[in-house]
Amino acid sequence: MRQYSTKFLALILVFILIRFESTSQSISPATFNNGGGFSGGYEWNIGESVSIKNFNANNLILTTGVLQPLSNVVTSINEFGPSVFGNQIVVGPNPVLTTLNFKAQFTQIGQLSIQLLDTKSKIVFTKQAGTIWNQFQTAIPMENFVTGLYYVKVVYKLNNGTVQTGVYKIIKL
Repeated sequence: MRQYSTKFLALILVFILIRFESTSQSISPATFNNGGGFSGGYEWNIGESVSIKNFNANNLILTTGVLQPLSNVVTSINEFGPSVFGNQIVVGPNPVLTTLNFKAQFTQIGQLSIQLLDTKSKIVFTKQAGTIWNQFQTAIPMENFVTGLYYVKVVYKLNNGTVQTGVYKIIKL
């Protein structure tokens, strides 16, 4: 029977251990998000600790991060407030603790409606401002609402029949 030196056997044992070690463990990508969820094709969260960056190549888009930015809001409205109304409407402070201030400055006469929706698209506050022109402001009491995300849906129907709809995302502390 052949006899091997102790050093040679130790070297073979090390290679065997390295081989099994390198294939026996694996690390899968994972994220942890304790303030969000997924339902009915929509995702939501209170915040992520990763950056969101878009990469474009050959008509493909890769977006980093857990959630995809610029997705439809939970209210199923594709229009966002600032892109619809520009600087005509100011909603704040955001995040809000007790009172959310709503200020509008319109140049045409129209009917204004304000709704506050929770993440399940349930209307939790409504303000029918009626016919307005020029300046309008109101306060939305938030102290009795639970902490989380809310959406301010603004509908402004001009006298010529044109309807503008915008949504502002609000964080309640």
